[in-house]
Amino acid sequence: MKKYLLVVIVFSLVFLWCKRNDITQLDINTIVDIPTLQITITQVSEEMNEWKITLEQAQLLVEQLQQKYIDLTDKDINIETTFDNIQKSFDEKLFVMYKLPFWAKKLWMIEPQGMELNKTLSTYVAMNDSWYFSVVLVYTWDYTIALQQAKLIAEKAQLHVSKDFAKAQLLANVGNTNYISWLDIAGLSKWIIYLNHELLETNIDNLLLVSVDSNGVLTLETTKYRN
Repeated sequence: MKKYLLVVIVFSLVFLWCKRNDITQLDINTIVDIPTLQITITQVSEEMNEWKITLEQAQLLVEQLQQKYIDLTDKDINIETTFDNIQKSFDEKLFVMYKLPFWAKKLWMIEPQGMELNKTLSTYVAMNDSWYFSVVLVYTWDYTIALQQAKLIAEKAQLHVSKDFAKAQLLANVGNTNYISWLDIAGLSKWIIYLNHELLETNIDNLLLVSVDSNGVLTLETTKYRN
């Protein structure tokens, strides 16, 4: 009986030790300082590269750790470098991340709530050599919800209604549609576009855009041209 109890106790201790050291079971909310965050990020990177955790598990952890970093501080370059290296590992392994990139999150872009991500329509392009990085996330659900979420995202990231698009809407309303024939003119009045630049601007490093069309499709576009 004593031997049986001893075996049970030892097994329990081993189980608890493994559970405590299982990075996928980590409660990110328990991280309260940068050094602990750095250690955790390094562990995720090492376990991902050693295939101890899946790319999907690594992606979820990295997303949570990025948000924790944003919450704690935005001035630690070493941590940002680690995040960049992990992202390069994702790209080298051809793992498509249908998530907002870290740099866009730092600019307070957020994903819509209560909508469904359409991975077929979404796109992901990463060219590390030229520092071109583009993620387009397409969400569908309900037109009213899409408008509400787009407005919330725009307010959070301090995006403005596109002046160029507002002009296109005005011209469509008065029947002058010659130069905007590529748009769905019939539903143009129900569209909305928020961005941090104007549609014709090119000299900008980080492009942020959120739009809703007449069918309630919400699109998030984030493009980084320079490092």
